[in-house]
Amino acid sequence: MLKRRVEQSVLGLLASRRSIRKFRKSPISEEILHLIVETGQSAPCYFQAYSVIWLKSEQLIESAFETCGTEAIKQASAVLLVCVDFNKLETFAETVTSEHFLNLDAYPAEVLLSVLEVGLMVENMVIASEALGYGTLLLDCGIYECERFTELLKLPNGVIPLTILLIGEKDENPPPRPRWPLETVLHVDGYRPITSKDAEKYLETAEKLLAREGYLLKYANFKGSYSEYLAERFNANKELRQSYNALSSFIRKHGVKV
Repeated sequence: MLKRRVEQSVLGLLASRRSIRKFRKSPISEEILHLIVETGQSAPCYFQAYSVIWLKSEQLIESAFETCGTEAIKQASAVLLVCVDFNKLETFAETVTSEHFLNLDAYPAEVLLSVLEVGLMVENMVIASEALGYGTLLLDCGIYECERFTELLKLPNGVIPLTILLIGEKDENPPPRPRWPLETVLHVDGYRPITSKDAEKYLETAEKLLAREGYLLKYANFKGSYSEYLAERFNANKELRQSYNALSSFIRKHGVKV
């Protein structure tokens, strides 16, 4: 009975959501796109320190593809760059008081809360897209290539690209992807650190699920195991260190003081 109620409710929509990496090229109306973004604005928030830039021109879409290297960018119906927007927040704060927190040497709580708000807004947009029959994909190249997008779009100080949200007509129906077991996520009356055994068990389960789908070869052109793939992604090599140093410098330079 509970399972049927879940399947027929918004919980079923949430549970069935998948990241879509193959879209059928089709247009999306401004009315639908506006509805999706307005639904995003309904997410819990306080600062509303976010902005969404719709990349509509073929030139900008091609530049985004060249920057991120993800084919789905050219297939999607809408390419949205979602930013943390302290530029807007500063203008708003100035109208309230000249002695606002953005004048301090650091405001880590507000930065973290604003990033959380962006995440909540994006999630609302994802679910709104699903409810309207569209698939979505989030790309992390928004933050990793924030300097390039800032130059491309001539973004002012305080506007930091965070993620790219692709919305489009689904051209695949992928299976569920691995998630940590509930007992490693939900803690009651305290915190229980995971053990190496927990991690090994999760990796074993994830390996089987992803291998069944051929996930790594299909989406990452990687022929090794999931553990080997993660080892490459997690490796704190010289290139990653340089990238992080450049990113931290860029964020500070553009007026976000953590």
